Amino acid sequence: ATVGKGKGKGKGKGKGKGKGKGKGKGKGNNNGSACPSIDEIMAMLDEEFADDMCVLQEIGWVDAEGLENNATISEDLAALPNEVQEGITQEKIDQCVADAAAEWANDPMVISCANAYTDEETQAMEELFGYVANYKCFTGTFDAACKGFVQTTYIEPMLASLPNTTNNGNNNGKGKGKGKGKGKGKGKGKG
Repeated sequence: ATVGKGKGKGKGKGKGKGKGKGKGKGKGNNNGSACPSIDEIMAMLDEEFADDMCVLQEIGWVDAEGLENNATISEDLAALPNEVQEGITQEKIDQCVADAAAEWANDPMVISCANAYTDEETQAMEELFGYVANYKCFTGTFDAACKGFVQTTYIEPMLASLPNTTNNGNNNGKGKGKGKGKGKGKGKGKG
């Protein structure tokens, strides 16, 4: 290693604007169309919900064919504390689905692809949307009800039982501090 001082000129990285061709990742499309096919939509949904379906099958809420087991779902929900059950209402789920439908209807891709599908494909997508929206709204409502229950049943009482740690004083504390700091620094740089 050498130690020295000096100034140099050289090439560096700078900021600038440039033009270039790049390759990027993107989702495939339907033969050059910006609108995905029904099969592509199904594949995306299968990928998005694969973990959820696995869990739902394991707890018996969905069978091997992907059909709901309403008896098991009802039994499991009935076993929840009343405070959680009261937070999971059909009205809340229906309102969530209506909000999601309005959002979906205003989605730019949905609008631009409105005429790209046959009537049968459009009907199939609307059914898919209904299933997805109902599922997401149910899980969102379920999560909110559970979080509310945990908050009011456990967290709030625990916090209330802790000693008051907030600053209720008048902030007139007095304190003194002394400190001395002297120093000279010398150093050699490598470069």
